[in-house]
Amino acid sequence: MTISPIILLRIILLTISFTVVGSLHLEGQWKSSDFFKFLSKFGFQQTDLNDRENTQGYVYGNITFPGNITTPLTFLVVDKQYFIEYYGNRTVLPRTSACQAMFEKIDKFAWNPVCNDLGREDFIRKVPCPTGQLCAEEDKPSLVVNGYQFTYRIQDTSQPRFWYIALSSCYRNTTNKQCQWYHNIDQDITLSYDIWLVNGSPYNKHINPFEHQFSFEMHDVFEIYAVFMIVCFILLGIQVWALRKQYHAITKILTFCIFMEFIGILLNFIHVSKFAYDGKGVVPIRITGNVIDMIAECIFMLLLMLIAKGWTITQPIVTRPYVLRIIWVCYTLSNGFLFVWNLTEIDIISDIDEWQTWPGFLILAFRMVIMLWFLYELRTSFTLEKHSEKLRFYLHFGAGFLVWFIYLPITALIGTAISPLWRYKALLSITFGADILAFVILCHLLWPSRSAIYFDLEAKRNGIMRATNETENIEMTGLLMSDDEDNVFDMEATNLIKTTRLRSSSTSSTERVRVKPYTDSLSPKEIIDLTSPVSYSDESQRAIISTNTSNHDFVSTRPDKKTALNIKQTNNDNEYTKGGRDDTNVNAYHDSVNKLF
Repeated sequence: MTISPIILLRIILLTISFTVVGSLHLEGQWKSSDFFKFLSKFGFQQTDLNDRENTQGYVYGNITFPGNITTPLTFLVVDKQYFIEYYGNRTVLPRTSACQAMFEKIDKFAWNPVCNDLGREDFIRKVPCPTGQLCAEEDKPSLVVNGYQFTYRIQDTSQPRFWYIALSSCYRNTTNKQCQWYHNIDQDITLSYDIWLVNGSPYNKHINPFEHQFSFEMHDVFEIYAVFMIVCFILLGIQVWALRKQYHAITKILTFCIFMEFIGILLNFIHVSKFAYDGKGVVPIRITGNVIDMIAECIFMLLLMLIAKGWTITQPIVTRPYVLRIIWVCYTLSNGFLFVWNLTEIDIISDIDEWQTWPGFLILAFRMVIMLWFLYELRTSFTLEKHSEKLRFYLHFGAGFLVWFIYLPITALIGTAISPLWRYKALLSITFGADILAFVILCHLLWPSRSAIYFDLEAKRNGIMRATNETENIEMTGLLMSDDEDNVFDMEATNLIKTTRLRSSSTSSTERVRVKPYTDSLSPKEIIDLTSPVSYSDESQRAIISTNTSNHDFVSTRPDKKTALNIKQTNNDNEYTKGGRDDTNVNAYHDSVNKLF
């Protein structure tokens, strides 16, 4: 199955458009032929009566059209109790009936100088406003923010609250006080808008720059990202130091996960920092940061499964790797699908989060299945392992990361009981805190002083050093062992008796030979053969050796190869076979080596 470039482009555009709608500084254009345009949802903080000017919310901006119009359009700012009915009736046909249904409840409370001068709520503006002038409803110019055409002042002394803003192609006919709503179908115009939504006075934005531009549910998010970014950076530095001390596959994957988490948090921090400055942020950076954070979590889950399988701890290879690969790819793709679904399919006006949708339910269930598989693999590794330190590691590892697997479903369940005004920052803090705590615990468990035991690094290191030392010693004495014993016994007979010295008389039935100091071709087994008492079964097996009495060098006539190699000892106490040697031969071997020095 492949995704066409057109569909992929549409997904990207929908994603970016969603994130722009969620910003507080809104700039764009709208065609009245589209009938309805939802602009934004924004949480305004609770108003403090002792400091009303700096704690109330503001909606201000310009909505213009360069030409002349015959009938106006409508700009609306309302809270949720009025907006749900207004939003739900936007699809009613014909459009005139939709307009009447949309504003039926709002008309009872919205102030209008002609139709409802006793109304207490200032919800509606006729747009576009005259170029260079205030909107018609702005009867107190002193209350309008300088340089803009309209200003709403949002006050709620009881609690924070979400407010919604929208444009519609509806107009109210006030001729003869009819006050009926109609669909504006006589003209097709394009409005340009530039709107700000802020908490606190626009003239005193410096008082709290990290909350002024943000919707209430985003308050403290800047601080959350800053704290976790610093903590993750410190942890990354510590883990990099540990990686230099112990360069192992598992520690490399762990370091990569921490690095990805840090980059994801850093990109989101850059976005909110710029958002605090201009109310827009950098949307592509935020999306990239969230994607990287999602990938880091998926790779970390893969790492936990590898450890649970005992990879490089109990078993040198991963058992059933194809199963692990398929499940991990499916889980990663499902998380990617949920990410796109959250950006494009969840209704902006709803109060649900990603975990309260059917893709979210499926991923939480998938995570629980992986958790059960994690426990099964961990139990299998625990059963196979015999080392006490590794068993203790598995116990601590399983107890700690079982909590990590199960925390997200529990958090999602708790999130349903938390107000949407507080839910985002609460879930953000819990997820970042749980992930970084998991990194800290695993870094602690895999610290070089402990993990050397789990990975058998000390034993491997000692084995390598011991093998290196033995090789160096053997090379120094010229007694380098041969890996192929058959080759030793297939050597030429002249090499077997090379530079040897006759130790006893040639007439004796038992003869001894002594190794000259240094030889290139004799292995320890050959030396034992030459230094042990040997008996010849018959005269045909004797090597004919003649001596030169002047220089004591010995020259042997070359015996038959098989004869030289099939010499056997007849003395039971000194019997030597190809499979091993007895104590007498071992002593003879040591004597011969000592004489070399």
